[in-house]
Amino acid sequence: MSTALTQFTGTSTLIEFRPAFIIVDDEEMVCTAVRRVFQRHDVAVYAAHSAVEGLEMLSTLGQGGVQVVISDFQLPPGHDGAWFLTRVRERWPRLQRVLMTAGGRVNVDDLGRAINEGGVHRFLSKPWSNDQFVATVSDCIDQWRVLAERDRLLELLGETNRDLEDKVRHRTRDLEHASQVWRRTFDAIEKPMTLVDGDFRIVRANVAAAQAAKLDVRNLIGRHCHESLFGRSTPCEGCPIKNGADAAGQLVELTDDRAGLLWQMASWPLLADAQPEKDHPGARITVCHYEDITEARERERQMIMLEKIAAVGELAGCVAHELNNPLTGILGFGQVLARTTLGHDPDVHGMAVEIEEAARRCRNIVQALLDYARPDGQVKFNDVPVRSLVEGCVRVATLANSPARGVEVVRQYAPNLFDIRGSEDGLKSMVLNLINNAAQAMDRMGRIEIVAENVPGEHAVCLTFTDNGPGIPDAIKDKVFKPFFTTKAENKSGTGLGLAIVRNAVRDHGGMVHLTDAPGGGARFTIHLPAAVTKDVQ
Repeated sequence: MSTALTQFTGTSTLIEFRPAFIIVDDEEMVCTAVRRVFQRHDVAVYAAHSAVEGLEMLSTLGQGGVQVVISDFQLPPGHDGAWFLTRVRERWPRLQRVLMTAGGRVNVDDLGRAINEGGVHRFLSKPWSNDQFVATVSDCIDQWRVLAERDRLLELLGETNRDLEDKVRHRTRDLEHASQVWRRTFDAIEKPMTLVDGDFRIVRANVAAAQAAKLDVRNLIGRHCHESLFGRSTPCEGCPIKNGADAAGQLVELTDDRAGLLWQMASWPLLADAQPEKDHPGARITVCHYEDITEARERERQMIMLEKIAAVGELAGCVAHELNNPLTGILGFGQVLARTTLGHDPDVHGMAVEIEEAARRCRNIVQALLDYARPDGQVKFNDVPVRSLVEGCVRVATLANSPARGVEVVRQYAPNLFDIRGSEDGLKSMVLNLINNAAQAMDRMGRIEIVAENVPGEHAVCLTFTDNGPGIPDAIKDKVFKPFFTTKAENKSGTGLGLAIVRNAVRDHGGMVHLTDAPGGGARFTIHLPAAVTKDVQ
């Protein structure tokens, strides 16, 4: 910044410029006098002798070349000082405009025109005082500096505002993009996820959670998590939100009684300064992740059951080997004893019959274990006629001392029955177990109806076993096919393997078995089995 400027204006500035002004007067002597006055102040003085020349000079010097324009009112014919300053104001509004007048030579109307149209800032009278002239120019330069500084700051402020607006716009765009990415990431997770507040209300949920709840994701917001996801009126047992647990990643198991599903829930409480929900400021928000582990638990159960079956297989082999010979002896001697004491000693005869019956039960238990644990690889499939299969099993089931003795077994066979492709021994075991199971449930008194027919539209055979016994309660229908499950009293014969053997036999033959209630009371087992490739009319 110029030292002369600081001394001349008496004020520091951030704008670098050299003090300069234009004097417009048609008298050369006046212009020369003005130059002399400002020579010692190091202020540049430019002179023009007409309005047109003054405008051309200003155009050449540019916006920052001068700060003040001083014009005499009386200029060569054509344009006076008021017209000239008006043009200056229009093109260079920041320039300070000073009008010089000779005393008494300008009327009031001309002065008003100069003030109103030319926007004159100062007036100088001829002749002037040098101190007054210098003071007027100094004031004008200070005023120009203030205006220039203002314009500079306004421009800087405008640039700053534009930069801030650009940054805000980019930041807003980035935040919107980040929000979209977060929502899409949240929804892309295949397992249900929710954000839940301390009142168990869902504040955010992904698409998987909405699908699990069978609701639109927007309708989940504000609902209780235990009600929407698990059909419960109260919070779930073991819920970490209910218990106020702070351990991140804590795992609990929750049940959905409506769908019979088992869920594993992991939770992560959010920190107070990480709350994303503006409508819940300061509220405790917990991230909840749910995984359906129903099938996994079932697979674990099946693996355990397979291990048990393998153990049963080994045990059955040992039992069969160790017990068959003693049981054969016990059964044989029991029969001999029963015949020998028949008609002689009733008490001894009764005990002999009980010994024989007990031996038969033991032999049946060993055989059931062997049938249940038999590896699939030992099964040989053949074409098995349905009628001969059922008739043979009915004859065996109704022999003396068998569970079905005294039970009425009715058979119905549809014409043109398909043969069944399977293991004859496995199919016999299936049919015998169904007949004996029904007979035992009816306590050897009742009626069993067996219907065999082709499945319409399929190359398969349907076998239906219906009894008029007490039926099977709904609470245990999903358990009766499980190994070792039995409803018989401890003093009754039963291993809990009969229906498990039926299920395994049906599975080994690629079929399906369904348990329903019989129309008139009792139980009905419906079995679909694939037919043989060729049809055999029976």
